[in-house]
Parts: sequence; structure tokens; C-alpha cells
Amino acid sequence: MKVSEWIASVLGFRTIPTTIIVALAYLAIFTSVFVTDQLPKIPKNRKGLNFEEAYSDLHHITAQPHPYHSHANEVVHSYILSRIQDVASRYPHVHVVNDLTSNASWATGSYGVYFEGTNILVKVDGSDNRYLKSGGILFSAHYDSVSTAPGVTDDGMGVVTLMQLIEYFAKNRPKRTAVFNINNGEEGGLNGAHAFLKHPWANISDTFLNLEGASAGGRPILFRATSTGPLLSFLPKYVPHPHANVLSADAFSRGVIRSATDYTVYTQRANMEGLDLAFYKGRSKYHTKYDAIPFTEGHEKSLWSMMEASRGAGLALVNDERKEENRKGGIPVYFDLFAAALIVFSLSAMFTFNVVFLVVGPIVLILLVVVDHILQHSRRQQENGSVHGPVNSIFQDLWAWLIEFGWLAGVWRWAKFWLAVVVTIGLQTLLVLGFIKLNPFIVYSSPYLVLLSDLCLAYLSLVLILRLPISAPRGFSLPEQQKQTVLIQLYTFTWALLLLSTIAISKANIGGLYFISVWNALVFVACVLGCVEDMFKAHGTQSELANRPRVRFGAPPQRVEAEEEEEEEEPSEEAEATEHTPLIQQHQQPGPSLRRSEKEESGAIGWWILQLLIIVPAPVILVSQIGNLLMDAMAQTLADGSSAVTVYAAASLIAFLLVLPLTPFSFKIHLGVAAIFGAVFIVITAYAWLVFPFSQDAPLKVFFEQKVVLDDVSSAANMGNEFGVQSVVTALTGAKYYLQKIIPKLPSAAQKDITCHPDTAKPGLWTCEWNSDLIPVPGGQGSSGPGSMKDAWFTTAVIRRNATSARFIIQGQNSRLCHIYFDNRRIREYVVHGSDGNIQNNFESSGSGLNEIRLWSRTWNREFEVDVELNQNDELKGRVACDWAEYESATVDNGSGLSQKKAKIPAFEEVLSFLPKWAVVSKTAEGLVQASSSFTI
Repeated sequence: MKVSEWIASVLGFRTIPTTIIVALAYLAIFTSVFVTDQLPKIPKNRKGLNFEEAYSDLHHITAQPHPYHSHANEVVHSYILSRIQDVASRYPHVHVVNDLTSNASWATGSYGVYFEGTNILVKVDGSDNRYLKSGGILFSAHYDSVSTAPGVTDDGMGVVTLMQLIEYFAKNRPKRTAVFNINNGEEGGLNGAHAFLKHPWANISDTFLNLEGASAGGRPILFRATSTGPLLSFLPKYVPHPHANVLSADAFSRGVIRSATDYTVYTQRANMEGLDLAFYKGRSKYHTKYDAIPFTEGHEKSLWSMMEASRGAGLALVNDERKEENRKGGIPVYFDLFAAALIVFSLSAMFTFNVVFLVVGPIVLILLVVVDHILQHSRRQQENGSVHGPVNSIFQDLWAWLIEFGWLAGVWRWAKFWLAVVVTIGLQTLLVLGFIKLNPFIVYSSPYLVLLSDLCLAYLSLVLILRLPISAPRGFSLPEQQKQTVLIQLYTFTWALLLLSTIAISKANIGGLYFISVWNALVFVACVLGCVEDMFKAHGTQSELANRPRVRFGAPPQRVEAEEEEEEEEPSEEAEATEHTPLIQQHQQPGPSLRRSEKEESGAIGWWILQLLIIVPAPVILVSQIGNLLMDAMAQTLADGSSAVTVYAAASLIAFLLVLPLTPFSFKIHLGVAAIFGAVFIVITAYAWLVFPFSQDAPLKVFFEQKVVLDDVSSAANMGNEFGVQSVVTALTGAKYYLQKIIPKLPSAAQKDITCHPDTAKPGLWTCEWNSDLIPVPGGQGSSGPGSMKDAWFTTAVIRRNATSARFIIQGQNSRLCHIYFDNRRIREYVVHGSDGNIQNNFESSGSGLNEIRLWSRTWNREFEVDVELNQNDELKGRVACDWAEYESATVDNGSGLSQKKAKIPAFEEVLSFLPKWAVVSKTAEGLVQASSSFTI
């Protein structure tokens, strides 16, 4: 074998080299994305952070659920305060405030809130006096949990991280003042952040770092960033393993993620710049008993990951010496690469880049194609010489071209890419419908199985269609010509995506489509290389070129084929001599002729490898990381009411985008690969459609609430009167099909009339209700015993003061949360006696008014007195209610210490006891139990 032939067999654009290089590229990319998504080991050098102490604190704080309206919450508050006060006592520049005076009123949507805070505030004075009263950095986390979870990731890890940062900054005094808001009441509606804004220390900071948790551990991600300035604190020189993506910020801003964090309050009310760092993996355990230390994904490594990121970013923020005007920047676009690099640029820069490539790219490419065509035409004329003979009319030439049907090959060569795209989209749609109809929750426990099924089908539909030949009277396309044809079509496709991306930037500030900008630019470069390749005649090896048939001189009477990709398979027979035949016969020089299969296996050496390395790795890496993020973050949101169509469509789109970059090289990939993908697709799709979708590791989440309906309130003042219980209704919310399997397992639902209806608060889910004999007990000194119908739930009075105002007086028994609901009309304003009467700026009620007021008290059995202003002098109907969130299996002493004086929710205990192991319960609302009484005034 000649050296040139050996090189061609190894590096030529042929089946074996192409298959090997593509397989290795994808394997390397997928492996790298998977490996770097794992939690790193905890280093021996913790750089001043006491990890063992933080882990011990986490055990104390998350010993049991501790929502704001629970006695366990007070125990956690006391523990955190004592630990921090111990640190502050050793450093004069550290100040601690147990804030029991900040009260706030505000409106969010259709409801108003009055909240009495119990935040723990810490201030570490900066060494630079310029930043003692302004220019400081706020660090925030909340120490309350929901009633159904101990709150390890939400937000125990954030709290113990701040406790460590307090001690670290106490020992290593920063330049800027650091303020810590370890707040209470976030789970009930970001209440602690609102209360913090009433404290004077809220005016010190202009930048914040908020620590949160919306899952069960894993790597925390930088969810959101207000601007480029604070985002730079997450560069690798500060944070060794950055994890961030602007896509999560887009999801929040567009309402795809139906959740909120204290980030919202700090940006909207205080106009701060800042960052939101949060856990996002394992959402099936979020707000459930599995948000506990034994079930945390990554365990200790998950805690260290948050501590490491917070310390690095925090140090960068508190020691930032840039001027204030240089610390903000524009709207950012950001993403990490393999947890080793953080790419950051402004959205405006991306918009400019897109516009340039939208305009310049097509112009340059068209010019290159035209120049290439002219060069090829000139080269053919030089090779063929002058043409003598009769000149046919244009109609004769057109007719001859049509009846030869050679044009079909050209049409197919340009059409099959778009046909492959259309067919792929159609098949992916059918596959999505298959998952939704047959097993919609399989993505819940096996998201990457679904993604693999989508990936296999996308490969099969794209590659097999692009490989389909067409029978034509004349020749075939050389490998490079086929590759260049698909490249140009792929460029057209990415150009259309780039146009849509640019519109999304201008209309909605969407930055998560950054991968399209990169992809389009790289495909453009590959197309340019293809044109240069064609100009330099880099089609295959030199030995092949030497053996190609050539015209000696002149041109035969028959029409010379002008299309550069077509060659005749057999030498043309000599024309029969006529009176028009030239005296000197014109014929093709005989020589060894390559068979069609041999010609199709020819290919230019090196050019295709460069093009593959340009257009495949970068887009696949970016899309793989996005897919990894989406699958981990979205797969288990179905139990919260997210649309299955959205989740499965996202998986299909990711699979489609992962395969599309290799299409220019697909017809050189061995058919055995397609056979493997086909077999894998059949097996895993059949398995995914048939297997049960839940397990103890990925349990289905259902939501519990019990409603106690009391006697109506009279229009007269009746404080001190007891309300009899009219009914007790237990409600479970979840996926309808599986609720029908769960409810029969509950003894209290046996032989009961169960009513189910679509849930209005959680679209896509259903709520099933039944009258229960398991009566809750509010606890406290007014309780008369377990399961009693005579418990003093609350006392209330409703008074019409005049035509447009009314007064409500309500006092809950052993409760810190009460509500006033307005059912038939909305109110304009409200004032809680004892408050300053002011509504926080940027959180005023809308013009349509309010239909609910939520009243939170820092003390037990607090009597609320609320005046409301009505829009009209008409009858007002509504309900007065109070909530309870404590139950025996998750309770510390919350009454007199006697069993009959403790709060009890036997219906919830029943659910905990009898739920199948593949399901888990969470709370529906702020309280597990709500007792209400109707009023009319």
C-alpha cells in the first residue's frame, strides 16, 4: 500500500475514519459533561471554614420541621442566635440584632400581608470607613422550613453557610461592611425579606447574595443575576467550581418556574444588584420528609459545595474596590463550562454579535459560492477546450435536460436535509404523544432514559433520510459536495434560529439562546472552509484525480455535463459518424475507471476533520450542558402541576439539537451505528412505556390540607363566643390517576363519598376531598382533648363601621397565622392596628383591589384588629380563618407539656402512615389545617 493510500484510509473522508472520530467526539463530550456535573470531593484545606461545625449546626437546625407558625421555629431561632452571639462576643466589629420590632405591610398580586418579623441580623463592619453606611454586601438565607420537611436544603444549608461566613469575616475583616439577614418566614411568602427592609441596616447594602434551595441537594447553581458586575464574583479565580446558566434566569423571568425567592424582594423593593444561589436537583424530595440529612443528594459534599461557592463569591464581593458605577454592568449572559470556567458577557454584546452575523454571514457566503462557481466553470472550460458543433436553442437544451431526469439528483440533494428535519420533528412529536398517553410520569424517575429514546429516534430519522440515494441516469455527488450541500443548508437553518434568537433578545431580553449564536458562527466558518476546499480542488486523493476521465480536446457532439458533482459510471460510447462528425475524432482518454462504491469512499484528507471539529464539539457541549440542567430541574416538576408537554418537548428538542451538528458527515457514518441505535430505541422506549414511573428514590408528591368549617360569624361583636364545627374535610391534591390508587389506602376515606375536581392553584393536578372523622386539635390551653368538636379554634368579631369600611377582630388559638377572605368583592386598603399603616413601596395593591389579607404574628394567641376600606356600599361576604401546621410526629413541646394540650393533625399522621412507599406528602398551603367561619356584613 502506498503512503498516500494509507493516509487516505486513515484521514480521508471515508466511512471508518468518520465513524470513529464522530463516536469518539460524542463519547468524550458526554463523558466530560457527566463527570464534571458530579460533586467534587471535600478538600482537606477548607480555607478558614469549619465544615465539621457547620455540619453539626445543620443537624441541630433540621432536627424536625420548623415553619414560622410552629414552636420548633422558636427553638431553631434560639439556637442560631446563641451560636452567633458567641462569635460576636469575641469581635468588637461584629454586631448582632435579634430583630423583634420590624413589622411590614405589603400587597402581592390579589392579597395583602401584615407580617411581624423575627429575623436574626448580623453586621460585620468593613475595614474601609467609606463602606460603613453604604456600599455594603448583604448575605441572606431563611431559617424557617415548611411544615412537611426538616428543611436541610431549603434552607438549612444556606443558614449554616452564613453562620460560617460570619465567623470567617469576623476573623478576616473585609473592606466592605457585610450584613447578614438570617430571616424567618420566607416559606409563607418571602416575609422575612420584607421585614428586613424595615430595619435601618437594609440601607447599608447595595449588592446581595441570596442562598436558597428548591430541591434535595446536588450542585448549587447560580439561578439568577441582576447584572454583569456581581456575576464576576463567580469567576473561577474566586469560585473553584462555578455552576451557572442564564437559562434559569430566563425561566424565572418568563414564569416557567412558578416559584419565588428573596431575590425578588431585594431587587424589586430595595433596587439592589445581586445573585441567587440555589440547589435544584431532586425536586421530588423538595418540601417533603426526604429533605433531610440522610436523603440529601451528595450528603456532606452538597453542603461543602454551597459553602465553597459562597465563600469565594462573598470574598470577591466584600473586597471589591471598583467604583460604584462600574459594579453593575448590563443584563448578563452567562454559563459555565465543565465546572471549570465561567463565560460572561452582556446581552447587548450578544445582540450586536447576532445582528452582524445575520447581515454579514449570508453576504460573505453568497460571494464565496459565486466565486467558487466561476472558478469551477473556468476550470472546466480549460479542461474541455473549445466546443464546436451545432448550437441548440435554449428550448432544446431545456427539453433535453428535463427528459434526462438528471435534475432529480440535484433537487434531492438540496431537499433531503429539510425533509429529514420535517420528518424528525414529526416523529419526535409522535414520540412525545406516546410518552404522554402511555406513561406520562416516566420522565419523573428516568429523565435520561427519555432523553436517550429521543436521541436514538432523532439520529435514525435524520441520518437515514440523509443517506437515502436517488436513482438517476447520471452519476452521483462526491463526498465533499454532499457535505458542503448539507453544511450550507445547516447554515440556513441556524441563520433562521439566529433571527428568532435576536427577536427574543429585543422583545423579551432572553439570553438563554446563546448557543445558537455560537453554533451559527461556527457553521459559517465551516461553510467558508468548504468553499475554499472546493476552490483548491481538494476532492479526494491525487491518485483518484489522476484516474478521472478527461476530454482530450474539443467537445463531443453530445452535451457535456456541466454539473460538477456528476460523472458517468461507464465511458460513453463513440458517436456514430455523420456528416457533422469532426475529421479528428474527439474522445475521452482511456484510463482505469473507479467503480461507484470506490468513488463514494474517496474523500479529501484533513479538510473534513477540521470542519467536524469546528461545528460538532462546541454546539454539542453547550446543548449537552443545557440538556443536563433541564432534565435535572424540570423532570420532577410534573407533580407540582407543570405541563408534561413542556417537559417532554424540551427533551425532544435537546435530542434533536444534539444530533443536528453531525448531519454534514452523517452519510459517512457506518450503517451499523444506525442498527445499534434502532435496537436501543426499541428496547428502552418499550421499557419506558411499560415500567411503573415512581420509586422510593423518586416518589410521587401529593399535597395535603384539612379544612375545618365552623359556624358563621354574626354581624355583631361576639368576641369570646365559641364556634361549633360544621364539617371537617380532608383534601389531597396530585395526579388524578395515582390519587385514585392512594386514597383507597387511607382508612378515613373508606366508605366515604369522595369528590374530585381540577385544582385551580396547581393546573394539571386534581384535588380529591372527603368528610373526615379525624378531627384536628389546635393545641394550647383552650384544647379540650383529642378529636373534640368543642375546641376553641379562634374568636372573632366583624363590625361594619360605616358605608365603606369595616373592622375585623380575630384571635387564633395556639396560632400565629390568620386570614381574612373577601368572596364577593375586593377591598381597596387595609390597616392593622399596631402597625405604622404604610404599604411598602413597589408592593402596593393593584387597581383591582385585594381579596385576601394574611396576618402573621411573632407571638402566640395574638389578637389582630384590622380596618378595611371597601370599594362600594354593598353587602360584603367572606371568611375569617386561622392556620395550624404542627402535628405530633414532628413536634417539640408546643403547649403545656400535656398530651391533650398539644396540636394534633391525625388525618396527616394517617397519610404519613399509609401512603405507599412510592409516594410522599407535602403541604398544599401555609397551614396543614385551616379553620374558617363565614361572615356577611
